[in-house]
Amino acid sequence: MSHALIIAKQIDYLGEMPVIQPKQVRTSARAKEMLRFDLEIEMEAIRNYRERIRQCDEFAEYAMAEHVREILMQEQGHQISLATALGIDAPNSKSDS
Repeated sequence: MSHALIIAKQIDYLGEMPVIQPKQVRTSARAKEMLRFDLEIEMEAIRNYRERIRQCDEFAEYAMAEHVREILMQEQGHQISLATALGIDAPNSKSDS
């Protein structure tokens, strides 16, 4: 939620209204499967934040890009934690950049 608030404030600063379209949450009774679902979400978020950084830089919105970079670092930390909990190496996201 804190990430959404940071981004929403930046969008508001640009004079726009944030649009929210939450995705369906996948659930499971099995803990390992839930961790895998969470890892997939983190990987998608990382790809999306990298793309937003490129877009911010392209439009010279450097302050917003810095906020997104900070969020990206946190998401990568989440990715590593989830992979560790699953007993796997953190997925290599470099091919997505």
